[in-house]
Amino acid sequence: MKSHYNENVDRKWRYDAENHRWRTLQELIDRREETGLEDQKNRKADVDESLITQAREAERRLKRLKMAKYSTELFDEIIAEMMRENRVMMEMMAELDCDEDAIYASQTRIAKKQQTANMIEARLKAKE
Repeated sequence: MKSHYNENVDRKWRYDAENHRWRTLQELIDRREETGLEDQKNRKADVDESLITQAREAERRLKRLKMAKYSTELFDEIIAEMMRENRVMMEMMAELDCDEDAIYASQTRIAKKQQTANMIEARLKAKE
């Protein structure tokens, strides 16, 4: 009873602690002039920091995806990340809002860059 009555100030107007019962509608209507500002309890909801962090991460990711339309290097970087995450073509198309041809072209560029990097590495090893 104490936690119900004392901690929840907003319930005091509905509950009659002396008689241990809820007040009727007519009793509430009759008592409406007796209420004061101290009977009211206004407060903000607690801010969930994890939710704010997730929103910021999502906003950064969306900005990055928007910029990918204007930069092939960034587009290729995002495609490479998605390939490392083993995303399927449909997921890539949906997230990047592009067609298959753009993704295939990006994957081809990534593969060529990787091949040239491997060839340069092999040549350096062969010289040693």
